[in-house]
Amino acid sequence: MDILKATCAFLIVCIHVPFPGVIGKYFTALTRIAVPVFFMITGYFYFDVEEKNGETRQIKKIFKLVLEANVLYLLWDSFYAVLSRNMSFLLDTFTIENVLKFIAFNESPLKGHLWYLGAILYVLIIMHIFDKLKIEKCLVFAAPFLLMGDLILGKYSVLLLGREFPYILVRNFLFVGIPYFCIGRLIRNGFGQKVKKKVLTIFLIVFSATSLLERFALVSLNVNSARDHYISTTLLAITVFLFTLQCHGSNKTLALIGRKYSTWLYILHPIFITCIGMVAHKVGVYGIYKFIAPIVVYITTLIFLMIVDKIKMAAVIDR
Repeated sequence: MDILKATCAFLIVCIHVPFPGVIGKYFTALTRIAVPVFFMITGYFYFDVEEKNGETRQIKKIFKLVLEANVLYLLWDSFYAVLSRNMSFLLDTFTIENVLKFIAFNESPLKGHLWYLGAILYVLIIMHIFDKLKIEKCLVFAAPFLLMGDLILGKYSVLLLGREFPYILVRNFLFVGIPYFCIGRLIRNGFGQKVKKKVLTIFLIVFSATSLLERFALVSLNVNSARDHYISTTLLAITVFLFTLQCHGSNKTLALIGRKYSTWLYILHPIFITCIGMVAHKVGVYGIYKFIAPIVVYITTLIFLMIVDKIKMAAVIDR
């Protein structure tokens, strides 16, 4: 599962700094499984958290992560604002509307991708409360309807309702976090685990193809809204998850990346997208760089995290 986390971290980098051209756009349609899979992983291992009575500890850990990530980007954006002489940065960022969006929809006023951290925090709190009340099955029953809500108000809103809605209405704990977390729990309880690997391989091909076909159809009909998830995204994410469970090969390097660095890879990579992009423009190699940007950003962010990790370890030894 650690290898899957490392892979999904790369797919998320590909979303935020995609490969160029038509191929890049269609590849991005496949990368949309990454965040759902992360929620599913958390749901899958939630049973272990419950066994150790670690629910409150996990909530505190994620809450700390939310604070750290947002403070980091507050410092980064403030530094960037000073460089660009944007003296109204704080007033423009911390409006009442933005704060309400953060509270209600997990939309960080500092960096959009941080919504995931707020969403997983809300999901864990809600799951803990529902478990205490012995009504956690209500969330499982609600999951299909929430997924349909995501599609109707999201990717298929223009086709079905004739208009596009703000993506934060569905890109949040409710329409993404809860259903995929519940799917992870269902898989832990045996859902889909009897499907043979050969069948899953066929499903991987089929749902990858249907994801691409969905994008092609929506773009051709001029009804492709900005929201992330297609119908096939859910099916492909589940298939990838089940396929991973049946793969017993090991890659120690990828497993280490997934286990130790995937979370902060997710958090930090936009900073490196900005920095490396600026350098590439300055030295006149952006035309070449854009073809390998996701790989460069992923590796550079990873190297930075490894260096920080080494410094921390050295500091502990010196004590």
